[in-house]
Amino acid sequence: MQPLFTVFTPTYNRASLIHRVFDSLMNQSHKSFEWLIIDDGSSDNTKAIIEEFSTKASFPIQYIWQENQGKVAAINRALDLASGFFFLVFDSDDWCVSNALQIFADEWEKLPEAERNIYTGISCLKALPTGELVGERYSDRLPKYGSSYVERFNRHVRGDKWELIRTDLHRINRYDLVAPERYMAPEYAWLRMGLDYRTVFLDEILSIVEYQADGISRNNVRHRAKSPLSAMKFYRLALLCAGNWRMKIRSKVNLARFYFHATKKSTTLDLCSGWLIVGFLFYLRDCFGMRNKKGI
Repeated sequence: MQPLFTVFTPTYNRASLIHRVFDSLMNQSHKSFEWLIIDDGSSDNTKAIIEEFSTKASFPIQYIWQENQGKVAAINRALDLASGFFFLVFDSDDWCVSNALQIFADEWEKLPEAERNIYTGISCLKALPTGELVGERYSDRLPKYGSSYVERFNRHVRGDKWELIRTDLHRINRYDLVAPERYMAPEYAWLRMGLDYRTVFLDEILSIVEYQADGISRNNVRHRAKSPLSAMKFYRLALLCAGNWRMKIRSKVNLARFYFHATKKSTTLDLCSGWLIVGFLFYLRDCFGMRNKKGI
């Protein structure tokens, strides 16, 4: 029988923290799910920890180790393996409330059956361990029903959120990562789906996050700078989706910014000199910031 959810965890050297995901899943009131883990080249004892979890779990666990390729490549691979109707990325250092999956299931059931085919899934709020909301509430900028991720992007809703996506739609809206780069903004796939599908914007905290010093969230600029061609693909899509002057400016400046990060200028850039100058200034700021962080 098909599970309702594939809970997917990409992990890299998080053996000491991944129990948070396992404990959260063990405590879920909703039971129709599988746990899929792709270990992206860990050198710690993650595999042994998962094997121990498998002896205790009340749900199926699939564990796969691969050479390090980055989070979005792991997501692309996981989409081929997922059995669930929904695909939920659950990072290996996070946890969630015990009724999170039940709330997701109930919210989907609230949608009229005839309208479900125009929705890609549900997005909810995250909080820090202190209880402080990450970013802002959806209700400040978006209605619960009828809007898309493109509208979320254009209204510039601040803060990290937790995304539940229909697996069938995510499979045809993957991350178009430029080899051998390893990073692409998660919004890339969501914006592509947002061009044709709506999202339920749930104003409820279901995920608890603790941002690690070596995590993607705290090193976002460095990751984008190391994958500049993939970053440019994202900002080209962002420019296509931009519905106001603010988002158009942000997209054009970032296009120019990561163009200068690319050591091989194998792509053309149709921007006026003004945007190139501003982008170059951001590029210089990135370089200074990254050098500072290394202690150079």
